[in-house]
Amino acid sequence: MGSANDDVEALLFESKTTAPLFDAAYVHRQDLIGSLRAGNSRIVTVEAPAGYGKTSLLAEWKQVEDRATGWLTLRQDDDDPAAVIRLLARVCTAFASEAESVFTQIATTQTGVLSRLAPALALALSWCERPFVLFIDDVHVLKTVGCIDALEVALARVPAGSQVVLASRQHVAALARERVAMSASRVGAAELRIDVAGAARIAAEAGARVAPGILAEWVERCDGWAAGLHMYALLSRSRPFAVTSDNSALADYLYRECVRDLPEDTRQFLLRTSILGTHIPDLCDAVLDRTDSIRVLRDLESRQLFVTADADGRAYRLHPLFKEYLADQLQLESASLVPTLHARASRWFAERGQLPAAIDHAIAAGDFPTATALVTAAGLPAYEAGESATLGRWLREIGDANLLANPSAVVVFAWFAVLAGSDDDARKWGTLLGMVPDDADAAGINVASAKAMIRAIMMRDGIDSALEDAEFAAEVEPLESPWRDPAIQILGSTLLHVGYEERATVVLSEAIHLAGAHGNPASIVICESEFAFLAIEAGAWDRATPHVERALDTIRAGGIEGYVMSAYAHAAAACAELHAGRRLSGGQYLARAMSERQRCGSAVPLLGIPTRLLLVRAQLMVGDADAARILLDEIDDILPPGVPGDALDVRIASARDLLATHTRTLERRAESVALTAAEQRVLPYLQTHLTRPEIAERLYVSPNTVRTQIRAIFQKFGVSSRSDAVQRALELELLGKATELVPI
Repeated sequence: MGSANDDVEALLFESKTTAPLFDAAYVHRQDLIGSLRAGNSRIVTVEAPAGYGKTSLLAEWKQVEDRATGWLTLRQDDDDPAAVIRLLARVCTAFASEAESVFTQIATTQTGVLSRLAPALALALSWCERPFVLFIDDVHVLKTVGCIDALEVALARVPAGSQVVLASRQHVAALARERVAMSASRVGAAELRIDVAGAARIAAEAGARVAPGILAEWVERCDGWAAGLHMYALLSRSRPFAVTSDNSALADYLYRECVRDLPEDTRQFLLRTSILGTHIPDLCDAVLDRTDSIRVLRDLESRQLFVTADADGRAYRLHPLFKEYLADQLQLESASLVPTLHARASRWFAERGQLPAAIDHAIAAGDFPTATALVTAAGLPAYEAGESATLGRWLREIGDANLLANPSAVVVFAWFAVLAGSDDDARKWGTLLGMVPDDADAAGINVASAKAMIRAIMMRDGIDSALEDAEFAAEVEPLESPWRDPAIQILGSTLLHVGYEERATVVLSEAIHLAGAHGNPASIVICESEFAFLAIEAGAWDRATPHVERALDTIRAGGIEGYVMSAYAHAAAACAELHAGRRLSGGQYLARAMSERQRCGSAVPLLGIPTRLLLVRAQLMVGDADAARILLDEIDDILPPGVPGDALDVRIASARDLLATHTRTLERRAESVALTAAEQRVLPYLQTHLTRPEIAERLYVSPNTVRTQIRAIFQKFGVSSRSDAVQRALELELLGKATELVPI
């Protein structure tokens, strides 16, 4: 089953990354391609309505190209910033080996994609020594805010001699602004219109003999629309037909006429498989409960009826406009059958481990219990891939009411929200989890214990209540439970910050042992960071270093670079390195932790506060008192109002004393480049050509707020333009990393 699963995944990937074959008998656009290749445009956008031959132009260009090439056809399931960047990275590894670096990074938020993944791909492309042409088709399917932003950043450093060609039904404005405008070209519908000579070639290829006068009438009626001319040719070779005078209904009329003479079985095949993105014969058989789909698909391809096969004939593709027409017809004729078809497709994909496709079909089928169960299984991989937009879309489409019907899902997503460090999401899911009864049936999960752990992490009712919750979870979770080690870790961390350090040390050691047995790297990283925190606080630097090393090694080995606890480990590493006099590596870890701390906020004070306490120490080591003040202010914001923290209060007061001592004794304060969390969120958008109002819209703040934050960034960086600010951020490794961190 494993190899079959891999084969389906590879086939789906190949269907997106393999260019369609260009028919040499079709209309050529050699002159247009030649002029685009000869120009100095690094970005070429091909923008025209459906059916004008955009894909054909790209396919012909790729066929004649002598530079390295890559191809990506985007689909609706790719409408996620992280998904788009990772797909592009996979395509680009063929000619830009450094693109593999994208897969070592986790970005759990849209800002993370802009500040990590997209810059990493841009850097990889800028280093590419071989000239290349990257073709990206159907860009218009990207509807999620942030996808085009991510593309703009990723493609901003295409080297001279290379080109990126994007095809879209709509104008891709963001990719043609300001600095890109000097090296961008646009091809529109006017350049793609077919003339009478082209129409004659289309007719001849379709096997139709048509008088020149009729061809001219077709061209006028279609306004040079390639798909329309092809349909006219198909119809004319079998029977006379009326040329409609209603331009608004031209497409529907022609498609209806093309399908009318098909055998009813074939017509139903087309209608019912229009729910699929890719027509894999075995998948079509499963959806239609038949065994001869391969025969039907081959027959349709031979009829030239907008059905094309990949190079190996393993998968087929319907022309997008044809597919849209068929889907509309299916709703008109057999709407009640659509959920059944989607349910069958969902089962087929689920059986082969293709959970994202299975989820989309389950949601389309209205089968929300199945969709919820599948999302619960697929959520962690989606999170780890940085595809938070996709995960969010699934959850919105399923709806809170349906999710609450599955207690296991609520527990899992509450944990995801905490791990991702999204304050709003963590509060939402913490609230939803609180609505689930303690005795709810959740496979393999003690709901009462899960609720207690989340409450302890979020510390909403103070640290004493958090300790009670942590004690309860540790008591009820059995030794064999996979939730045992996080329960013990949470108890150990809470004990530490309540002030029971001796017992905390014993409990955290037990948590490390259990986490190792259960294969849970997150718990190990937190525990080792807590031990490093204690050693640093005591000035026992020789004891701190081994704990920091184990935490960093676990992050790398476990692939959890983007988890909320990464900031804690990197803050400890910054302190250890700076104390040892290794300012280069210490500065790198400090920059990384300062960037990551925004994911470690008010939703997780149990981690957010000690992380910032370590960062205060590190900033004072490099002489940045202003940064230390920002961090202490953030601690005040994170602490639940009016709630005493016992030992935590003492630690915060001690950090303030360190700052006061530093301010009194330091003769010259270093200029601060530390950004507030709000400024850190704005920074990645300076790489784009979004206006201040557009940035504000994405961040849900006012344009005046964005203007103030940009001014603050300029002042701290000592620059006067967005481009200079971006360059300074790259030097500080606040937007990606120029080099690997030096190991301790």
